[in-house]
Amino acid sequence: MNERFPPLFRLWHWLMAFSIFGILFTVLLRMTFLDKKEVAAILLKKLGAMGVTLTSEQAIAAAKAIRAPMWEWHYIFAIFLGVAIALRIVAMLRGDAKFPLLKLLRAKGLHEKGKAAIHMLLCLTVALLALSGTFYYYHDALGFAKDSVHWVKELHETLLWPLLLLIAAHIIGVILHELTTKEAIVSRMIHGDEVK
Repeated sequence: MNERFPPLFRLWHWLMAFSIFGILFTVLLRMTFLDKKEVAAILLKKLGAMGVTLTSEQAIAAAKAIRAPMWEWHYIFAIFLGVAIALRIVAMLRGDAKFPLLKLLRAKGLHEKGKAAIHMLLCLTVALLALSGTFYYYHDALGFAKDSVHWVKELHETLLWPLLLLIAAHIIGVILHELTTKEAIVSRMIHGDEVK
């Protein structure tokens, strides 16, 4: 049976995808081109060749300043993610989307239960990422010292790996579903319930 994709559901889905891929892009930059230790090493080497001397601490501080705009984009995409989560909650309350746990409990057969489990774990992982990121960002305003909430940062960073795995499983599942059925799920997720 074809699942319906009302406008609010589609808006939520694509806003969620846009925000998550934006966030992942900033994480990729942080882990590669804008890694503070790598940038600091480049600064030390290049400025040293020009006769400018920096301490390691100064180079790290400069590297952090260089990558600060990347973090601003991380936070902007996180705001979009928060809006997407709010839309999902509204969609569930309106009946335009199913509660992931209820969908799992009502699923028939191993295949449907597997799809529902991946979807529920994806929603749970995104929610935990959003909560941990928000808590870590506002730890000062909430009255927590940075050292006392380091575990939240660790949790936030560790959740990246299950998120990537679940996104890959979701995309592979959609591709397989598209290739093995005539439901036009991708077209309906873009255009609505009328296949174009």
